[in-house]
Amino acid sequence: MTEDDIATASGLPVYTWRRRHGADFRARVPVVNPRERLRLYDTAQVVAYLKGARIPASPARDAIHPDDLLSDKEAGAVLGIDATTVRAYAATGYLPGGIERHGRTWWFRQDIEARRDAPDQRQYNPGRQPGDPRNRAPRQRHDPRIAEVAALLFVGQVTTAEIAEHYQVGERTAQRLLAAARTRPES
Repeated sequence: MTEDDIATASGLPVYTWRRRHGADFRARVPVVNPRERLRLYDTAQVVAYLKGARIPASPARDAIHPDDLLSDKEAGAVLGIDATTVRAYAATGYLPGGIERHGRTWWFRQDIEARRDAPDQRQYNPGRQPGDPRNRAPRQRHDPRIAEVAALLFVGQVTTAEIAEHYQVGERTAQRLLAAARTRPES
């Protein structure tokens, strides 16, 4: 839990909670992640503090649970990669996207360990697969005017102005029709 969560559980605004109870709380309940910017506290210890009961011992640092939430740095340490690479892998689908809590992304330990123990799949493409019909180039449209312009070219010289006037199209379209007719194979 964060201090915001603890203040909410106490029924106080976070600034009031920090002013009235923050110093006493921090003296009695140790931070779970001492080197991180966002201070997190063990839920069982927080509940005991709020109830006024005896605070249980801190969880063992080496106690591993599959539902533990890992930051990008912790996930990178498990995988043997940098924290930026963890975020990049999550963005590309190589790792699960994680969950958003307290303004940060967290990954479940079981997902990170599953990726660590799985064979390398970075070549996996989560997008369109080979053979997908959407990967093909658009089909060439058959324009019957091209054959007619090619026939006019076969008979004699024709200009783009004549093509534009005959088909009631713009100058650029007439140029395209003429170019396509010139590159068209003779039948």
